[in-house]
Amino acid sequence: MILRLILMAIGIAGIIIFYLPLGKKGIINYGNAVGMILSVLVLLFGTFSWLFSMNFKIILCVIVLLIIILVIVINMKMVNAKNDLARDEDVVIVLGCSCKSSICDALNQRIKAAARYLDKHPDSVCIACGGNTTEFYDSEAEYIAVELAKYGIPKSKIIVENRSKNTNENLQNAKRIINEKGLSKSVGIATSEYHQYRAQLLASRCGLRARAINAQTTKYMYPTYFTREIIAVVVTWFRKK
Repeated sequence: MILRLILMAIGIAGIIIFYLPLGKKGIINYGNAVGMILSVLVLLFGTFSWLFSMNFKIILCVIVLLIIILVIVINMKMVNAKNDLARDEDVVIVLGCSCKSSICDALNQRIKAAARYLDKHPDSVCIACGGNTTEFYDSEAEYIAVELAKYGIPKSKIIVENRSKNTNENLQNAKRIINEKGLSKSVGIATSEYHQYRAQLLASRCGLRARAINAQTTKYMYPTYFTREIIAVVVTWFRKK
C-alpha cells in the first residue's frame, strides 16, 4: 500500500513538474511530453498495480533499472563536459536553441555567458549560430549578434552563421567558417550546461576541440530540457554522422 502511494505521489509530482514549462512559457517539446506521459504511467501503475502479475512487475523493474543506469551514465558525461571549462580559446561558438517564433530564456543565457567570456578575452572571435527565425529577426544568429553588441562586444569580432537549424548544423557550419578564415580549431562553446556533452561530442566529430562556456538554466525548466537531452544523446550515439 505504501509503495502504491509513493508511486502515485511521484506520478502527480512529475505531471506538475513537466507541465510547468508549458503553463508558464507555453513551451512544449518531447522533453516535457515524454516526462508527462511517463508521469501519467507511473500514476496509473501506482493506482492499479494490483491488476498486474508479479512477472510483469519484475520485468518492469528490470527495465526501469536499466533506464536509471543509462541516465546516470549520461549525467556523469554531462557533468564532466560542463566542468571542462574554456580558458584561452580564441574562438567562441554560440549555439542557437530552436526558439521558434519568440526568444527563449535559454538563448539569452547563452548570449550572456558568451559575453562574459568575450569581455575577459577581447582577442577572441565569436561565431553566432542559428538559422531559425524569431519574432523580430530573420535568424537566431542575427539576434545573438545584436545582443552581444549591446554587451559591448565589437561587431568586428562577431561572425554570423544563419543557415543552421540544429546543433549538428551549427557546428558543421561553424567548422566551415573556421576553415575558411584560418581560425583556431580549439573553441569554447556557449550553450546550456546540460547541452555541453552532446555539443562537445558533435564538435569532436567535426574535428574541433571544444570546451565549455556554461549558460544557466531556469530551475523549473531543467527537468524538461534534461529529459529531452537524454533522448537526444542516445539518438546521437546511434547516429554516427
